[in-house]
Amino acid sequence: MTSYATVDELQVRTNMVAVLTAAKETEYEEIIAAISNKIDRFCRRPDGFVATAADETRYFQGSGKRWMRIPECTSITTVSVKDAYLDTAYVAWETPTTVLAGDGDWFPSAGSVDRPIYNRTPYTLLQIDQNGDYSYFTKGILGMVTVKIVAKWGYATIVPPDIQEACLAQAAILIKRFEAAMSTVTGDANLGTIVTSVRAASLEKDVRNMLVDSNWVLPLYAGGY
Repeated sequence: MTSYATVDELQVRTNMVAVLTAAKETEYEEIIAAISNKIDRFCRRPDGFVATAADETRYFQGSGKRWMRIPECTSITTVSVKDAYLDTAYVAWETPTTVLAGDGDWFPSAGSVDRPIYNRTPYTLLQIDQNGDYSYFTKGILGMVTVKIVAKWGYATIVPPDIQEACLAQAAILIKRFEAAMSTVTGDANLGTIVTSVRAASLEKDVRNMLVDSNWVLPLYAGGY
């Protein structure tokens, strides 16, 4: 998993001028990593916002159609499909030299099936090339997988600015709260009872709103894969 900010960036955000000890730096790195993971879960993106550096093989049930939805990925290396769902062997389909080159059996796209987008990542769709040798992705039945895809899974190759900002904002809030004995309310004892609460377990409302307003949160059932 990729952390969406660095300790140096966090120091600037929280106006920390003192040199951190090794233990404190490790602590901040763990905070940033935990928040990054929390952002992924809130946005319903198990692959995260930064794609894997190396290709990873995944298996899917084919749609039985000329297209199928896939998780977000920044590039696709190979697509292999069983000729029939009971087969054990996957047949490697011809990979196009470029998107829509017309010299492969498939091509990737984003957006909806009715209005696919060909010049933007992450890819979320695979489609059959009309010049290829196949007419559909073999349908998987009763949980049987029929399609094998080798790709770099995730949203982008670098951290989106909004996600980095959300991570830094949440980390700064937590650190300042730690410094104030974890309190979410400050005041004078003469004002009455001082209420304190620990909310490190959830993203702050402003941070959540930042993610929602920027459309980073995927629907509960996104894509059918």
